[in-house]
Amino acid sequence: MKKLSDQEIIEIIDRISSRLGPKFRFGYHTNEDMRQQASLFAWEGMNSWDGIRPLENFLWIHVRNRLYNFKRNNYGRPEKPCEHCPLKAYDPKCENSESGCTKFDNLMDCTLYKGWTDRNTSKRNLMSSYTVLFDKPAEADVADAVFTKDMFNMLDKHMPVSSREDWIRFINNLKISKVRRQKILEEISTILKENNIDPETW
Repeated sequence: MKKLSDQEIIEIIDRISSRLGPKFRFGYHTNEDMRQQASLFAWEGMNSWDGIRPLENFLWIHVRNRLYNFKRNNYGRPEKPCEHCPLKAYDPKCENSESGCTKFDNLMDCTLYKGWTDRNTSKRNLMSSYTVLFDKPAEADVADAVFTKDMFNMLDKHMPVSSREDWIRFINNLKISKVRRQKILEEISTILKENNIDPETW
């Protein structure tokens, strides 16, 4: 196999990232976010390339699998637990139930299915932006902080992706460690300063 130049490798990675990244978009991630994530996975995959297989084929499979796992781990597992049911209650040909479950009429009565649904719902909620009603502020000193919809939208728009999960927890008054809460407050202060708003007066 001919040796590839650095430029050829960069072009292959860019081509794969541009095609695969947007196909795995989810939650608050944009097409560009996923393209960058795909590029990162591709560069990491270069360490595993044996130089024998065509690079483009190898990276396509490597990046696709990594993106699939990334989406599954951060947004939800698409495979229902029913097909591997330890109770042997799943029959795809079951006439009594659209779900194929022979034991439960309501799948939410099954602890395995309910657990799968709850986990996926939690992950999806953390990956989504919400319009928040500020009738229950997270803390007294934060109660007056985000006092208008415009202010909230501005903070939501500029919050770094790396802090997004903690930001969603923060604005929804969910459990968050002191250190991570302090980091969010620092991010808010930085965003305000960058937008010419005095953090002392907000």
